[in-house]
Amino acid sequence: MKTALYLDDVRTPTEIIPGYHPWNVVRNYDEFVEHIKKFGIPDLISFDHDLADEHTNDYFNQVALLGYQHPNYESYKEKTGVDCANFLVEYCQKMKVDLKQCCVHSHNPVGAKNIQDFLNGFKKHMGQEQDCFMMKHPFTIEKK
Repeated sequence: MKTALYLDDVRTPTEIIPGYHPWNVVRNYDEFVEHIKKFGIPDLISFDHDLADEHTNDYFNQVALLGYQHPNYESYKEKTGVDCANFLVEYCQKMKVDLKQCCVHSHNPVGAKNIQDFLNGFKKHMGQEQDCFMMKHPFTIEKK
């Protein structure tokens, strides 16, 4: 059976992928890093971009005011899914392991594309298949 990790501050997947153990769920950057360091690279990681209210608020405020979004990463106090992807790439390089399957389920289209492009760019650089994809999993919402 394969392992799967789901990064999201509020959503919890409700279905198990055939051939996988139930999802391990982490809610933020620190939990993500701790999980990877303790258990290694899972067979599948699904990323959310907005891991704090400030990220979500920034997205909606920019879209309402400007009609588009450009994440203001430098101003965020909390780390995003992009930061988790950066940690993952650095971890793979340090440990000399391949990055396995990744997908992005974020509802933030710009943030989701940033994660997907970053991970696929790393995989291309490492001579791996660029197979990070967008996928929505059935989920429930956790109340904060």
